[in-house]
Amino acid sequence: MRFDPMTGQPIPEGNEQPKFDPATGQPVQQAQNRPAFDPMTGQPINQTPYQGQSFGRAPEKPKNKSGIILGVVALAVVVLAVFLVVKVAAMFGSPATKIERALVNTFKQSSVIDTSVLQDSADDLQVDVQLEGKVEGVNVDASISYAKTKKEMSVSGEVGASVISTNFNFYMNQSKVCFGMKGLDPVYYDFTEEKDGDLEDLMGGDVTFDQIDTVLKTLADSDSFVKDLEKANSKALATLEFEKADKEEFEVNGKDVKCGGYTTTLDKDSIEAMLEEYKSALESHEDIVDLLEEITGTDLDDMVEEITDEMDKDSEVEITFYLYKDQVAAIVLKPKKGEKVEILFEGGDYPAQNMKVKMGKETIYEVKGKEKNGKVTQEVYNKNTLTSSMEYDKESGEISITYNDDYGDSSFTMSGKYEKVKGGFKLTFDEIEFDSYGYDTIDDFELTIQATKGAKIEKVDIDDDALDLGNADEDELKEYAEDVEALFGGF
Repeated sequence: MRFDPMTGQPIPEGNEQPKFDPATGQPVQQAQNRPAFDPMTGQPINQTPYQGQSFGRAPEKPKNKSGIILGVVALAVVVLAVFLVVKVAAMFGSPATKIERALVNTFKQSSVIDTSVLQDSADDLQVDVQLEGKVEGVNVDASISYAKTKKEMSVSGEVGASVISTNFNFYMNQSKVCFGMKGLDPVYYDFTEEKDGDLEDLMGGDVTFDQIDTVLKTLADSDSFVKDLEKANSKALATLEFEKADKEEFEVNGKDVKCGGYTTTLDKDSIEAMLEEYKSALESHEDIVDLLEEITGTDLDDMVEEITDEMDKDSEVEITFYLYKDQVAAIVLKPKKGEKVEILFEGGDYPAQNMKVKMGKETIYEVKGKEKNGKVTQEVYNKNTLTSSMEYDKESGEISITYNDDYGDSSFTMSGKYEKVKGGFKLTFDEIEFDSYGYDTIDDFELTIQATKGAKIEKVDIDDDALDLGNADEDELKEYAEDVEALFGGF
């Protein structure tokens, strides 16, 4: 008698009981005596059924009571193993799911310093920037604050040079954008109401109120748009057909290790399937599609068709993702024509600490990072030319960042301190050095960037003198333009 691997219940003789693939959970045709699989590793368990018993079958009646007990235990183990394999396979998902998870794990920690508040608190974030210094002897200062919640956003600041200064404030919610500046009446634009002003005509019809409304509505509700695109990414990846790749050896965390992988081919058919997922995501935002079609003068379906029509058999690319411990060790692209491209994540303290991009045998991009006794260094090379470097002392917080041009002829270095503060971080640079004749002299330099959880929204007061840009007539708009010109003429 056979037993159901999910329930352990007996199945009448004559019914074929499917086996299950440990990687996908799908039924597969298997030999009668194929062994069970280890539920943690997915590898076959090397065991031999005792005489008279096949895997998945109850043993023939033994001669004594202890034999019955052993038989029941053995059967229970086999049924449990199959059940766990199915459950584990379902939990770990398809190759596309494994690859997506590995990519997230690989890039989730790619910064030398902890700036996670910028992502983790994106819907309740406060970023304050202050800059002071002298450029060619002239005092320059600026302070800018950015604040964002799910439904509001503001950018405010003050900028000055010598004895001249001004301040400004930009505010946006789910229906309006508002702007205020010292010396000017506030202005606002409502992107949810009908408008009959002259602004559209003054812009020559190149930009319409409907187009402006669509852009601002998308910005105001960017979360839903971004989420739809993220879902489309997952669905697009799931349309690809993967095959298991032969193991290859790569350097990971300072050791040469054998890595398994999955291979897919990007061709015209697979690109069409992926683009369909992105098209479906866009089509749920009709205003964006209408704007896109209006600007390009092309129907969305035609855009997709034009992309795929440009592809031929020579455009095919074979892509293999090699995985190591739930992270990506390498991505290898083999175009039908052209050189092989390898993206190698050599790891270290985190997966992307050391990485290379190779085209053929040449390394065209490289990140070198290391940490010793709490001192972190990172260097970035573009075709063997050092383009940037960073040194960071975890204990003191001292940090130094240098940027070089692509030719290595000039550079500038900012030095300062990184520190964690309540709800986020603070980064202060109080020294800047130039190694080039092309830069102005900057003295008494200080740049402070602080990012914390907890937005402090600054609204613009809209009073009777505020200008409604959507409904203002030509005379009102021209008068405001003259006020702006007069204000900035003082600079």
